[in-house]
Amino acid sequence: MRRIALLCIVLGTVCSLFGATNPIGMAFSGGAFRVDHSRVQGNSTLFDGTIIETESALSELHLKTGVQVELGAETRATVYQRKLVLDYGQLESAAAYDVEARSLHIVGATPEALARVQVRNQRNVQVAALRGPVRVSNAAGVLVASIEAGKSMSFEPQNAPAETATRVSGCLLSKSGKLVVAEQTTNIILELRGTGLEKELGNRVEVSGTAVSGAPVVAGASQIVNVAGIRRIAAGGCMALAKKIGAAIPAAATAAGAAGSAGSAGAAGGAAGAAGAAAGIGAGTVAVIGGVAAAAAVGSLAVVGALPGQSSSSSVSR
Repeated sequence: MRRIALLCIVLGTVCSLFGATNPIGMAFSGGAFRVDHSRVQGNSTLFDGTIIETESALSELHLKTGVQVELGAETRATVYQRKLVLDYGQLESAAAYDVEARSLHIVGATPEALARVQVRNQRNVQVAALRGPVRVSNAAGVLVASIEAGKSMSFEPQNAPAETATRVSGCLLSKSGKLVVAEQTTNIILELRGTGLEKELGNRVEVSGTAVSGAPVVAGASQIVNVAGIRRIAAGGCMALAKKIGAAIPAAATAAGAAGSAGSAGAAGGAAGAAGAAAGIGAGTVAVIGGVAAAAAVGSLAVVGALPGQSSSSSVSR
């Protein structure tokens, strides 16, 4: 029995080592690049946990799963079979492959989606949807943005847990018997809890509050928010969006909202101001969701053109 047990242990160790060194794909480049800190030329085999550092030319990663990723010049990433961790630089990723950048997880929402991701500094991550929609989630897996094709956004994970101050703006609607806000910056839906919200149904509002743990009741909502304050931005203008997401605006509520005066709850100004200050990514339309500050990225990460070190004809992911 001891011999059999020892044999099983040996075989298990050998199989484990074999699995650990099983190739997951290949890296190709028109120039030199580094693989696990060793300089190579042309191509190299990829294993789970391989570190790739590009130089002046981009590198193309072809995984056995069919995933293809392009790393721009001056980029470093760690490649795994099921995800890639981007340390700095810029890349393009096709198919449903998880790109992790500064604790954020970026994944194409459809098989044909193509995402461009850039890590600019220790905090800022920029994401562009070159083709198809792209989903961005925080470290806990909470959806914080859904980027439509042709658009880009800037993100900064905050040094705080997901259950922190939340600041969003968009249309206040009713769906599945619950109040929701269709967030205009991040293109997601948040389920709301609080009193006195019904009077703003059908209006564009700014909401401040705190995220609540637990799954939302409303299908498609990414998070529940306990509302501390609400301020009207504009009356009406939400009918088309309500129809798009399958929400409702009761006629009585719309009339009451149009007749009422714009205002805010006492806590709205302070909470919204604190959230904006925490964002650190500039003034303007900034949402803070799930511990992540998000804003539209204008002129910072191109949704057209080539990656650094990439010719217009070299892209394999397009």
